[in-house]
Amino acid sequence: MSSCSPLSQAQKERIYRGKLAGRTLAELAGEVGCSIHCARKWWRVGRDQGLAGLQQSRRGRQQSGGVLSRFAPRVAEIAEALKRGHPGWGAKRVRIALQQEAELHGLPLPGPSRLAAFFKARCPDCVAARKARKPPAPALPLAAAAHEVWQLDSQEGIRLANGTIATICNIRDPVGAAMIASRAFSVQTERHWRKLEWTEVREVLRHGFTEWHTLPNEVRTDNELGLAGGPNDPFPGKLTLWLVGLGVAHRFIRPGCPTDQPQIERNHRTLNGLVFSAEALADQEHLQQTLDRERQVYNTAYPAQASDCAGRPPLTAHPELLEPRRYYEPRLELALFNLQRVYDYLASFTFKRTVNASAQVSLGRMLYSLGKPLIREKALTTVLARLDPHHAEWVFYTEAEEELVRRPLKELDVQTLTDLEPTNFQDTPAVQLSLPFLVAPS
Repeated sequence: MSSCSPLSQAQKERIYRGKLAGRTLAELAGEVGCSIHCARKWWRVGRDQGLAGLQQSRRGRQQSGGVLSRFAPRVAEIAEALKRGHPGWGAKRVRIALQQEAELHGLPLPGPSRLAAFFKARCPDCVAARKARKPPAPALPLAAAAHEVWQLDSQEGIRLANGTIATICNIRDPVGAAMIASRAFSVQTERHWRKLEWTEVREVLRHGFTEWHTLPNEVRTDNELGLAGGPNDPFPGKLTLWLVGLGVAHRFIRPGCPTDQPQIERNHRTLNGLVFSAEALADQEHLQQTLDRERQVYNTAYPAQASDCAGRPPLTAHPELLEPRRYYEPRLELALFNLQRVYDYLASFTFKRTVNASAQVSLGRMLYSLGKPLIREKALTTVLARLDPHHAEWVFYTEAEEELVRRPLKELDVQTLTDLEPTNFQDTPAVQLSLPFLVAPS
């Protein structure tokens, strides 16, 4: 036996007394369950120090002098003074200051971890409270069928030979491994380049809907501001509301987790290899022509390894890509779009808003006046807002749930969200068709 657990006081005394009685250390080690080296150690302690030496004692370095007891007293004094004088300094910064102190030149100095422990014990009032980390959001569920989920993302900052800058917006079906759509946009600005507008992303989605004659169950994107609402505002963006009106869920990946949709990220690399050539990067027109050609080749003839294609083209491996989940044609969009769905979705939110000096609040980047007399009377600085889906009105409340005022909606109509003229449009339940589409998209 090469090692043993710490011995109890009784076991140590048994070894000591047994050896005094003439028994061997090997016998005694076997009885107490330790190695002969351990038994010899405690026999020698008892022989040299008596029973008092076998008393239990705290193992390791004694801490009676504090965390920095091994260092010169002035090290602790100066370290504490530096921390109290600069509460925002962390242990690493304090150690740099200690190294620069002439009085401490040549003396051993504690490392950052020991300094951190010292500050926590000696001057906890100067130590910032550690914020508990929020548990990570659960990963989004994986798609199980073609056109169940479309992943959408953009390749930005593509410099073309004519001096302009382009962004390519791509859509991919992760199960069918198909390149659903790829559209190039000029994003050149006077100083640099811009992000895509939500209306441009809507255009790309429409191309996909039209080419594949289907609406997917869900579209997944990252949290770009053009796709979501404001950076600190839960109000849904117009792209989300347009998709909701069509009965398509818009889900966002977890912030900072592009691996939530790895297929579209890998799609970018595949397109780079297939498309990026001197001819394609001449200008936006040539880039779009190459995107259209290479996407068609990939879907119909390329030996793909993605998903379960196993070297077959996506449309060969997954012919169900040609079968719409919910049939779509551009001429049917107004019939498919249901504004009541948008109202019901917004009604699931409660928005807390700050009232500005003009007694106005902002919702969906639109200002709504609540009336200065009412706000002064109630002495309100914040209000709650909920949508009444039956009357298409915003209802504003105090935080005590007292209704204050109602206001009609702004820019939450069919034409704003779809950019289509709703002539004689009636808000009826959305049309849902399921028709076979057996010709490969061109």
